[in-house]
Amino acid sequence: MDTSRYAALFFTESREHLAAMDTALLAIEQDRQVAHVDTLFRGMHTIKGMAAAMAFEAVEQVAHALEARCDPLRRGEVPLTDQEIAALFDGVDRLRATVDAAANGQTALAPTVAAPSSPPSPTNRRVIEIRLVADCPLPGVRAVLVLARVRSLLTVRSTQPPEATWAEEKFDGAFAITVEGDAEERVIVESVRGAGDVARVEVVDARDREAAPTQVARTVRIDASRLDALLDLAGELVITRDRLVRALEAVDGPPDRQVQRATRETARLISALHTEVLEARMLPVREVFDRFPRLVRDTARELGKEVMLSTEGQEIALDRSLLDAIGEPLLHLLRNALDHGMELPDDRERVGKLRSGQLVLRAARDRASVVIQVQDDGRGIDRDAVRTRAAAQGLIPDSMTTLSDEALLNVLAHPGFSMATHVSTLSGRGVGVDVVNTRVRALGGHLELETLAGAGTVFTLRLPVTLAIARAVLVRVGTSLYAIPAAQVVEVVDAEQRDLSPSRDAMQRETVTVRDHLMPLVDLAVLFDEEILPATDADGGQYLAVVESAGRRAALLVDGLVAQQDIVVKGLDPVRGGSHWFSGATILGDGTPALIVDVHRVV
Repeated sequence: MDTSRYAALFFTESREHLAAMDTALLAIEQDRQVAHVDTLFRGMHTIKGMAAAMAFEAVEQVAHALEARCDPLRRGEVPLTDQEIAALFDGVDRLRATVDAAANGQTALAPTVAAPSSPPSPTNRRVIEIRLVADCPLPGVRAVLVLARVRSLLTVRSTQPPEATWAEEKFDGAFAITVEGDAEERVIVESVRGAGDVARVEVVDARDREAAPTQVARTVRIDASRLDALLDLAGELVITRDRLVRALEAVDGPPDRQVQRATRETARLISALHTEVLEARMLPVREVFDRFPRLVRDTARELGKEVMLSTEGQEIALDRSLLDAIGEPLLHLLRNALDHGMELPDDRERVGKLRSGQLVLRAARDRASVVIQVQDDGRGIDRDAVRTRAAAQGLIPDSMTTLSDEALLNVLAHPGFSMATHVSTLSGRGVGVDVVNTRVRALGGHLELETLAGAGTVFTLRLPVTLAIARAVLVRVGTSLYAIPAAQVVEVVDAEQRDLSPSRDAMQRETVTVRDHLMPLVDLAVLFDEEILPATDADGGQYLAVVESAGRRAALLVDGLVAQQDIVVKGLDPVRGGSHWFSGATILGDGTPALIVDVHRVV
């Protein structure tokens, strides 16, 4: 069987097992429970079996050596000392390096063929029914491993479906092996399960079994670029759907009933298709969060600090493209917390804190956004020190005596600004917060900061659930069209029926009262420097779009309402010195471009 087609899946699954092994190692280090050693052992054993099937001998040998080191630990013959745990960490790192080397073609060897073993004398006929786990990435290879184990115990007479078809994509991991020989059912079951990724195994008499194997639900791994292309095509279909509906509405006279019905059905199918594509791209944030526990542990040790990382909300789902993009910003924030935020253990004890610092990585839903936070209980950010250095660099006026959280973030995110006294492998070059802020803005989100001296710091990333499509309220401001995310629009009211008196709040902003609530009034024509045109009867007058973000409300003054519709969101690369009022752009059904208002910055 040609195994080259399975190489990419082997590396993907191996790295998933290595991530799980890192988690088990961290748990072992904390509570010294043998149950975690079993998890570690299973990961090693699975990688060894896959490597053997793929003829990656170096990977197989390292995994086997790790198994030998781990086996007496899980049986309780050797205690879980610091020395043994350190050896396990080193061994897993070596296994990871060997897998990566194999991925680069450095250890891929020609497959070897084992000599056939002499089968036992057949005395009885039974059938072994096997079903692999639903998400098994190498079902054909895994089935071959199972077959090899069965052959070591019994004489194999046939397989259903035939072994030659196991390499095909239609093979779903459900198969049966007809055997002859004497072996206890318990021994057969244990041997089959030992191949890994076996969901069910049952030994039945051949006379009592029907020929057809049990069918199971199938899952397919697909290259991410195909999903990206599919999403782009679905997005274009959404635009075409809107154009089709508009064209039908513009027809003089009553439209043909059959055409009208077909248009409605087409629109429904396109909407359903787009929804399914979006759902296919959604992944839990644990896909990113699981990368960091080992990194935090190793970095803290390098710095001589004791830090416990906890994660919350790992089941929150995000678009895959967003998950890919937030890994680097989170890495910068975690390193920043470890290097700058967390104190040394003795320093923490002196101020009445626990020696071990607490670092939290959490995700939560907030209306149409996902909120991701990096929180530490360290020393916090010294506002006076930051203000002094910022003033010395000309970033703020000398007259500014204090920095709010927002002003503090603006200083920290300035390119090249750093409070570090020397450059290390972790920080000191002044790019960390700048990179985070730039990347988050490019994703249509925004970054927030809260800090309290002596108590810690929280960085908050507010991100859209998906970058692909959103419901928006289209408004006219001056001569241009703009899109306001509908999830952040509380209501729209007639501006002429509101009190637009020039009262001001504590921040000297104009205010307006809507339903007995006083809120800031933002004239988008002034904010966006749009040409202000005289109103016409067709406009219907001005409107107030009441929006909310992060618990703050404001009334946006617009010159006209156009429609509420789904829009295909396109990223907007931030330009230094350019307008920061927009989070993205879209192309409407008639080809007209429109900028998407960043509500958080406007309010």
